[in-house]
Amino acid sequence: MRQHPTSTSTLATDEKIIRLIQGLHQMHHSPMKATHYQKLAAQLPYPSLEEINARFGSWAHLLERAGIVKASHLSTKERMTLNRPAAVKRTKRWSIEESVAFYVAQKGTNMTIRSYTELRDLHPEMLSANTIIRRFGTWKNALAHFDLTSNGFFTDQDCLDALQQAASTHGPLLTSQQYAKWARAHQAPSLTLLIERFSSWREALRRLDSE
Repeated sequence: MRQHPTSTSTLATDEKIIRLIQGLHQMHHSPMKATHYQKLAAQLPYPSLEEINARFGSWAHLLERAGIVKASHLSTKERMTLNRPAAVKRTKRWSIEESVAFYVAQKGTNMTIRSYTELRDLHPEMLSANTIIRRFGTWKNALAHFDLTSNGFFTDQDCLDALQQAASTHGPLLTSQQYAKWARAHQAPSLTLLIERFSSWREALRRLDSE
């Protein structure tokens, strides 16, 4: 029976991983633990521990396939010790005050949800925008508390003009998703800014209709 090409490819890849583990085992007096391999894989171009677990079920199962350990010789505790990954160090979160102060030091006093989130992507110690909103009820309230603004360089009329242009392109049934895509392509006021300025997408559309 002809084998499916994907099965052959997967088998070859599995065999390469098994040979790698067998080679690493020759440098150890006892079976290597998952936590040790995890540290090696972080520094060398080895398959990640997550990929190994997905392919073989667990680190211990890979060692069994490689002939390094025998299932019948492992106690439950020994199996758990072999499989236990390295502890993930959790990033210490800053307080809201620390997060906002860091933003102001980096970006100034104009703080939109988008600009705050972009900075937080680079500094995960900062609390999320959603956490700040939950604390103060709205983003606008948070800005008022810290004496900040999110007005940026766009006036209310700039926002409405952009909304009108987008509606001219997509029609009167313009959706927020369509506007967000259009705004990115035209460097127009973002959907986030419109919602901040007019309190909701629906209210922004209502303001446009009343113009």
